[in-house]
Amino acid sequence: MNVSDQLSKVKLLDYYYQRRAESSIGIGDRFELTSAIFGTSDLVTSNPSGIYDIADIPADFDLSDLTSQVATSTKEGDPGGNSNKKFLTSYDSGIITLRAELDSSKLEANVSYPFNTLVVCDNLGKACLVLCCQQDSLYLGKSYVTVTEINTMVS
Repeated sequence: MNVSDQLSKVKLLDYYYQRRAESSIGIGDRFELTSAIFGTSDLVTSNPSGIYDIADIPADFDLSDLTSQVATSTKEGDPGGNSNKKFLTSYDSGIITLRAELDSSKLEANVSYPFNTLVVCDNLGKACLVLCCQQDSLYLGKSYVTVTEINTMVS
């Protein structure tokens, strides 16, 4: 079985740095990472040998660059009153940890959804971080968790 030497790529976007800087001096709304969207993008493509290649993630990636949005995990319950809280954040010793868990309960039964891109968004609903991985399938009942760390001690 052939396996790609590039299993995943992750990038903090220019917008993340801009919003973090502005928030630190009181410009605009308070900056907070609040959700993760499971979907697909054209950054992950199958090559002739059947292995998936992951392109470099552009620093200006936008939600409109997703080719599909399968599910969203949030820090809070959804507007309908359902408790989601599948997106958790923590901070310790200069490391921000982001844990996004798929809420498959909202997926249709007997349907397989392609997945290769996770986008972390802020409280304004804009993309801040993009994680691309080898193509996978999501479906009702499947568990899928991503954990990403942001080292705040490096510039």
